[in-house]
Amino acid sequence: MRGLIDKKKKGAAHFEMIFSFVFFVGFVFFLFMVLKPQDTSTLSGSVIVGLYDSFEEEVHTNLTNMFLKTEYAGVEDCFVIELPGRIFTYALTDSYVTDLAGTYADSDLEVSGVNGDLEVKNISSFFRVAISPEFNDDGIAGCGTLDNYELGSVVERRVISYSSLLNMTERYRVDYEGLRSDLRVPPIFDFAIVAESLSGIVMEPQFGVPTSGEVQAQDYVVEVLKENGELSNERFTLKLW
Repeated sequence: MRGLIDKKKKGAAHFEMIFSFVFFVGFVFFLFMVLKPQDTSTLSGSVIVGLYDSFEEEVHTNLTNMFLKTEYAGVEDCFVIELPGRIFTYALTDSYVTDLAGTYADSDLEVSGVNGDLEVKNISSFFRVAISPEFNDDGIAGCGTLDNYELGSVVERRVISYSSLLNMTERYRVDYEGLRSDLRVPPIFDFAIVAESLSGIVMEPQFGVPTSGEVQAQDYVVEVLKENGELSNERFTLKLW
């Protein structure tokens, strides 16, 4: 009788071992199915985020906006005012000026130290002043000095430079590997950057993005500034494969 009981105990122990092994294998299989350690989508997603950060850093520029009210009664057809550098976070560079109706006014910003002298064609008493490296001043001169003026609140922000986008598009075509290195894209990935409504900004392989395999894509909406003062919201699609 005792031998029969021992055999039953050994049989039960073997069954428990087999059950535990099957349970363990099933649990590991479940983890592989759910977590998918072979899936690179999470890695690709993080690389796309890094690609956008590098892209924005490469093509961004500074933009400063302010309102200007003047009372100029001089005989010259333009006036000059002083812009104190202490009220700006960004460095003073080049200007783009319009009246409130959007009519362009010739202007020139001469920088001395941290301060700047802004010369403006006298077409109104109220102006919108924009300052950015994206602009090219007209180089007017011979303006009368104006002391009676008011500056509105200064608004400063980072935007995307259209001219830098054009340069990057050209680099994508002639120096892809160098651009990929500058954007810190790992060598195991290829990338593309396409603007939705800026026809000249297409950074894709000559034969397009591969249709087979996994392609990660992410859209970003940013402000793009052009040399003519135009500022628009543009959608960019970044792709990685």
